[in-house]
Amino acid sequence: MICVVCAISFLVLFARLLYVLFQVHYNDTSTPLHRVPPTFPKPVRLLAVAGSGGHTAELLQLLAAATAAPSSKSSCLSFSTRHYIVAKTDSMSQDKIEQFETTRNTETSVVISKIPRAREVGQSYLTSILTTVYSQLFCIPHVLRARPDILLVNGPGTCIPVCVFVFLLRVLGLCRGKIVYVESICRVNTLSLSAKILVFFADHVLVQWPQLASSYRCKYIGRLVS
Repeated sequence: MICVVCAISFLVLFARLLYVLFQVHYNDTSTPLHRVPPTFPKPVRLLAVAGSGGHTAELLQLLAAATAAPSSKSSCLSFSTRHYIVAKTDSMSQDKIEQFETTRNTETSVVISKIPRAREVGQSYLTSILTTVYSQLFCIPHVLRARPDILLVNGPGTCIPVCVFVFLLRVLGLCRGKIVYVESICRVNTLSLSAKILVFFADHVLVQWPQLASSYRCKYIGRLVS
């Protein structure tokens, strides 16, 4: 009896996984990203993963437009929660986020969580497997707390464990978890490792240089940051 229950559960989860992947790979990419699907609550729950240095600066430029005042024409979304995840060793990004949020809507709940880096700059791919698993375990309680409607990431290695767990929660039906990945403006000719992984299960992989749009599932939308 137990084997039957396990087999049925596995088949249900596998069918759900295929359904979510179908949604991801065959979504309507012609729909403007600033239009929140009607199934989303308003305001939405946002989870953003900040990298160090330029990654954080680009991420905050993206959020500056998305969190503009409601009367502004550039305003895209309203948020009930903005939850940030940063690397434990990245105190500078936390400071930048805190400064950024002082100019935003004070009615929005803001949370900043820290996890270990999945991969340090220059770290070998082999050893990064272990550190990614380690980071994956640390991100679980933070992602469960955030349960995002939208996950916004732009390239740091820290984002991969978060994206994987958000995707799993979406498969289990525990959050909507639309994953939007924006490749860094610094990536001109080749995709980052994060992008090469996320093309398989992110809802949108956006690039800022036209030559990168020829890569699988990458969409060129022009220059987003300056």
